[in-house]
Amino acid sequence: MKVFFDYAIFTLQRFGGISNYIVNLVENFSDEVDPLIISLFYKNHYLKNSNFADKLISYNRVGSLIKYVNKVNKIYFDYKLKNKNPDIIHLTYYSEKNFYASKAKKVITEYDLIKEKFYAEKYQDQIKYKKKLFEEIDQIICISNNTKKDLQNKYSINASKISVVHLAVNKNKNVRERFLNIRPFILYVGSRQRYKNFINAIKAYARSNKIKLDFDFVCFGGGNFSKAEEELFKSLSLDRRRIYYFEGDQLDLNYFYQKARIFIFPSLYEGFGIPLLEAMNMECPVICSDTSCFPEIVNDAAILFDPTDIGSLEFKMEKLIYDDQLLLNLKKKGNDNLNNYSWKKCAYETEKLYKKII
Repeated sequence: MKVFFDYAIFTLQRFGGISNYIVNLVENFSDEVDPLIISLFYKNHYLKNSNFADKLISYNRVGSLIKYVNKVNKIYFDYKLKNKNPDIIHLTYYSEKNFYASKAKKVITEYDLIKEKFYAEKYQDQIKYKKKLFEEIDQIICISNNTKKDLQNKYSINASKISVVHLAVNKNKNVRERFLNIRPFILYVGSRQRYKNFINAIKAYARSNKIKLDFDFVCFGGGNFSKAEEELFKSLSLDRRRIYYFEGDQLDLNYFYQKARIFIFPSLYEGFGIPLLEAMNMECPVICSDTSCFPEIVNDAAILFDPTDIGSLEFKMEKLIYDDQLLLNLKKKGNDNLNNYSWKKCAYETEKLYKKII
């Protein structure tokens, strides 16, 4: 069974969850699948190290160049379609508005509906394209049941056309040691834009005199603090020597997961929530929102809170952070929960869906 993956995500992301997912997927198929990622020009770190890609030149420039890069990639992809006749075309993202002329069955993975829920006014063009694409697509893979529900509500797609296949996490526990001249800390990872609900998390931290006395607050990734965030810290009377920003690669992140007292994930909405599993992999106790897909993903391996209730978050953080036995129990449950997720399982279930539609 010959499966082609297009170039869309690999000219968009250098690093990122979607491109990491696609590469892990192709590397874990059985011998019954002959996968090929076709991205003649690319800027993606994961693709660069993959043996399942038809690639040529890695580039790091951005801006108007991407328009020409993708024109060439599209021409090359069409050429490969005509000459190789794949059974499946698995589209990697919606950034390229492509309707491929091929008899191959078409599959796409829907990761989340963040743009529809939080930025609809900005992405109307892409939303209209998605609606047209879903009419032509043969199978849509959702990464959680919550995403499937949202997709059906927004686009009124027949349930038979949608399947759920959970993502996984790379279970590498290697770390890059570094010297941290800070106190024990609470860890927050990734973007802090509005739906991530960072503001409520930092307000809950600021409300607890007990926690502030004993723990710092560390943000990893997502860009350095903005002027608005600095003003927020000041308005909350937070000592800037207690709030830190760090960045780095996965080895650095693993180190912070390993050293953190707890990991907080206050997001209002996600398609899946990979950092939840990353934290569990490094035996870091998790406290997260009780909304969206999170209960589905963490099962009983995290403390849940109402992300709109700052008092609830403050109370549950205090309850968790000072209870050694509860922390140990969550570490064990986190390890058990990881058994539900593997790239082999993700690839196996995806392969079954391919076979169902060809």
